[in-house]
Amino acid sequence: MKSFLVANLLLFLPQVVSAQISFDAGTGVLKGFGAPKSFGNLHLGIEVPRSTDQSVYGRFSYFFPVTESTTQSTVVTGNSMNVNPYNLTVNYGRSTNYMLFEGGTRRYIGNDFDYGFSGYSGTNIMVIVNKVKNEYSTTDATGQYTWADNYSLSPGEEREGTILSLALGLQVGVKYTFPAIGTVYADLSGQYLLTKPTASNYTASQTQLLSALFVIFNVGFRKDLY
Repeated sequence: MKSFLVANLLLFLPQVVSAQISFDAGTGVLKGFGAPKSFGNLHLGIEVPRSTDQSVYGRFSYFFPVTESTTQSTVVTGNSMNVNPYNLTVNYGRSTNYMLFEGGTRRYIGNDFDYGFSGYSGTNIMVIVNKVKNEYSTTDATGQYTWADNYSLSPGEEREGTILSLALGLQVGVKYTFPAIGTVYADLSGQYLLTKPTASNYTASQTQLLSALFVIFNVGFRKDLY
């Protein structure tokens, strides 16, 4: 039995070692319908062909924090009764980012996965993590007092929180492969939230920059390894 397993493993290893795999990196933009601002990203991906015209892929995208246009305010309280004034009003902005963990399938139309010009389309699923953060001014609203050392936020007011959600989407794109060099690509995805966003606290639940329906446009470069 052991000899049989070893023999099969030796037969399988060359297929694994010689299997084609591709890595890609690029940038892009996300815009939610009804959301007042867009997000810019950097992304990294991996793609494995299942045939000459079909593949599976995974991608991680980090979208940089964006701050809401509206300024908020809160009250901080002195750490002791000797602090004067005992209460201060402090302004802050609320920022939100995106982290996307994406996986799906693609079908290439025209030329193959690793040859020439072709279009592609497919479906994907995304796990979405948003980090929401309150960015407080270092001075009070009048600009007269710095507050970080002698004042504290209300115990119930958390500086940051996270939101988790799941989305399903469709993707279309085009690519061109330069022989022995690599592939440039551009794709557009439309995503819809399958689940209601789950916020970890009140701070996270107050963001105004998210949408249940959004689009992502990406461009980048892919390198095929054999």
